[in-house]
Amino acid sequence: MGESGRPGGGRKRGRGNRRREPPDTPGGPASAGSDGLTPPDGRETLPAPMRLAPSSEPVRPLEPHPAVTTTELPAHAADEVSLSDEARLCVLREMMGEAFFTLDAHGRVRELNARAAALLGMPAEQVRGQEPWLAQPGLSGTVLHERLMTALTAREGGRFLAELPSRTWLEVTVRVVGEETWVLAADITQRQHAENEVARTEERFRQLGERFQVALDSAQMAVWETNLVTGQVFRSEAHDRLYGYAQPQAEWTHEKFLASIHPDDRAEVEAQVSSLFTRHVDAYTSTFRTRWPDGSWHWLTSRASVIRDASGNVAVVRGAILDITALKETEAALQQAVRTRDDFLSMASHELRTPLTSLRLQLQLLRRLGDSAPGATLGSDKVAGKLDNTERQLRRLGALVDNLLDVSRIQTGKLDFQFSDGDLAGVVSDVVSRFTEEARLAGVLLDSQVDAPAPCRFDRLRMEQVVSNLLTNAFRYGAGKPVRVSLTHAPDTTRLVVRDSGPGIPAADRDRVFERFTQGDNAQRRGGLGLGLHIVRQIIEAHGGRVHVEEAPGGGAAFVVDLPR
Repeated sequence: MGESGRPGGGRKRGRGNRRREPPDTPGGPASAGSDGLTPPDGRETLPAPMRLAPSSEPVRPLEPHPAVTTTELPAHAADEVSLSDEARLCVLREMMGEAFFTLDAHGRVRELNARAAALLGMPAEQVRGQEPWLAQPGLSGTVLHERLMTALTAREGGRFLAELPSRTWLEVTVRVVGEETWVLAADITQRQHAENEVARTEERFRQLGERFQVALDSAQMAVWETNLVTGQVFRSEAHDRLYGYAQPQAEWTHEKFLASIHPDDRAEVEAQVSSLFTRHVDAYTSTFRTRWPDGSWHWLTSRASVIRDASGNVAVVRGAILDITALKETEAALQQAVRTRDDFLSMASHELRTPLTSLRLQLQLLRRLGDSAPGATLGSDKVAGKLDNTERQLRRLGALVDNLLDVSRIQTGKLDFQFSDGDLAGVVSDVVSRFTEEARLAGVLLDSQVDAPAPCRFDRLRMEQVVSNLLTNAFRYGAGKPVRVSLTHAPDTTRLVVRDSGPGIPAADRDRVFERFTQGDNAQRRGGLGLGLHIVRQIIEAHGGRVHVEEAPGGGAAFVVDLPR
């Protein structure tokens, strides 16, 4: 049988083998045919089938055929058939995809493969015996140079990443083998670029997430998502804070959400949430009040939408919530401002109409007196009384108009002051004397105690306005009862106090009375525009002073003005 697996198959020749000639057979030498047996006449025949049968003869050793000779392979032929370890290592080095080189104890290259030579940019013959950073000066000072020098000095291996000046990234493995240092450098430039791109992408997403979170926090907003299939619930950082929790809660359930809602809003919110599952509504917006753990109420608006599966069932519900407490407070303040404006216009029209009506009546009376006695001289007492009343109404009307103008000037920052040194005691005494008749008509016992002199720096007209407004307020709320005015001074301050004996002012409202359009109880019956005390505070603060109200001894209110001397 030959190596081809069929009879007569030819053996391949090997170096050092001799060709073995087949023996002669009867009828002449056999020639090679398709089956290895061809008769002399050239006709191919099929081999006869071979049958094996037991034999009674003993088995004898196979004798060599006299025509076949045996030749021993020489030793060097066996070496060529079986590669040496050094040859195998050389082949392995060249088959490597990595750059490989060895360094002697002085850092000179002993062996290197083609990839290492390409990395150094020089033929291998020129690199051997040189230090890599001398053969390729661009490597000097790089991480590769420093780490290899450390390995040579410390005789320790390791693994590190190094970037070459050509922007090539290497993953370098160093091993100490005897007196040599073996270096394996894999080009990971593409991998490093991919990792860098992944890192940059992650950083961009991180920054984007931070910006998104800042935007959510700045807008007092949070997002959430509930996956009804997996049961997973996501809440952004600000979600629980919008419900008054300083720290994130371990879990957040629908029941906990509903329990926090104001009872007046709960039914509507439940109906909107249920509509997503019963009426095939894909989104809703609801506004409600939520109670914080500290008991305070806050306004939230929630917008939610759903993702449905192929069967139309709700799979995911996601939404956003926004704290609109400040918006609601602003809205309430605007509504209150509108109501205040309407009330003010009503009061202003009434207050301005009252002196005008009185003036008209006084003029009508004077006309009737003149018509009743044409050519006669009118009695001086009657005329003087009518003129005095007319003058009072004109002063009242002028004061109302001045207050309106001053409020406008205060709002625009155009309230003018003319400061000069003077005696405040004289100003207070003059104003009190002008209010004597009004006090009599109001049934008020007006008493004043003024320590003179009271030198300080002030605007005379504005301080007259302050005393006038405080007395008008005292007469309005303390009618029929005593009103006391006092002026005292200390080394650093001068104090003006106007006390009435009216109903007083609750402690919670004592600062609010100095706001615009603010009046006490029964304001409609008592009259006024609610501007006088506001103007007083603005004038006093412009003088560097302070005004406040406190409870007067025996009841009533005491308005206290402190001015620097």
